Amino acid sequence: MRSAVLFTLYTLIGLTILSQTQAADLEQVSGKTLNGTLMEIKQNQLTMQVKTGSKTVPATDTIRIDLDHARLPWKKTGMLILANNDRILGELVRSEEEFLLVRMTALPGQPEWRVPLETVTTAYFDWPASRFTRTELLKKADRPKQNADLFFLKNGDHLLGEFISFDESSFRFDSNAGETSVPRGGIQFFCFNPELVNFPQPDQLRYVLTLTNGTRVTVSELALKQEMVSAKTVFGDSLACPLSLIETITPRGGKAVSVSELEPSSYRFTPYFNRKWDWQRNRNVIRGPLVTEGKEYFSGLGMHSASELQYQLDGKYTGFQTLIGLDDSATGRGDVEVLIVVDERVVLHQSISDDERRLVEVPRIDVTGVQKLTLKVEFGKNADIDDHVNWLRPLLLQKQ
Repeated sequence: MRSAVLFTLYTLIGLTILSQTQAADLEQVSGKTLNGTLMEIKQNQLTMQVKTGSKTVPATDTIRIDLDHARLPWKKTGMLILANNDRILGELVRSEEEFLLVRMTALPGQPEWRVPLETVTTAYFDWPASRFTRTELLKKADRPKQNADLFFLKNGDHLLGEFISFDESSFRFDSNAGETSVPRGGIQFFCFNPELVNFPQPDQLRYVLTLTNGTRVTVSELALKQEMVSAKTVFGDSLACPLSLIETITPRGGKAVSVSELEPSSYRFTPYFNRKWDWQRNRNVIRGPLVTEGKEYFSGLGMHSASELQYQLDGKYTGFQTLIGLDDSATGRGDVEVLIVVDERVVLHQSISDDERRLVEVPRIDVTGVQKLTLKVEFGKNADIDDHVNWLRPLLLQKQ
């Protein structure tokens, strides 16, 4: 009797540990969510173990898989921002011909990635832990387009020129003063000439993986077997890592279309006084990361009161869904009215403020046959103060 009790207890403990380490939520285009364990990914089919058995879902019918894996503690590292919005955290080792070599410190067994220079927009040697400092660095890099590379020094200066190379000790570039070599430690980060950045995105099915160290990378040929993930990055390198180091898996190129990847048909802004605010793609309205209630989102739109974005749908979609929230960059006085309009009909009118609700999950909206989708942010009770609004994970769902 005692042995049977002990066996049952050990079994329950084992199942509890398994559920804690492998729990996953798979959100489907149909509106259903599978809760269980992600067991296998093979040939763009995702297999989940749920209470009633195993269930396989095509990746094209999947919106996202959330895995119950905690973010790793921050460690000093570098970061690359790629033209497709990927972000690779790791040690920038050196340049080699037309590549930047990155060592993934969170994946000790992973060979160095060779990232083509033409795919990189910005390279940081020391990506800071402070969210405020990160935002400031992102804003510094977001300068008016110039026909040159930009090099930012740690003393606050910046220089224009042409990147040549770097290694563990020195950084070389060409400028009006001729070829120059400076200690690598004196360079904070550098941006490549945007006219030379070239990173066309594939039309076929692909996946955005968010790793627990903060890396976000787009891959194809994704496979999962015996808790090990393998894939090929869209810039041509291989990835192999334990499933435990992945936070989310988001298919792209299926029936769920990210609104942030679409071009709006129009944008209109009405100032409260004289300042003009532009909308932002995959970042907040002050050009930092999209962060609401302490959580960062890689897909979304940043807007400010009073403005509206309009998208031409032409009857191609059946559903629209999103989260809406005030960005954490707001200092406590944000207050807005947000509206979603399909054709000329208001389907959502919601107040969002720092005093009450900072984040709202919008129930899926039927847009079958709809020609036009409009996202509006209007003034609240505090005029336009801190009205930093994030549309988070906005998705249009194609016909089944």
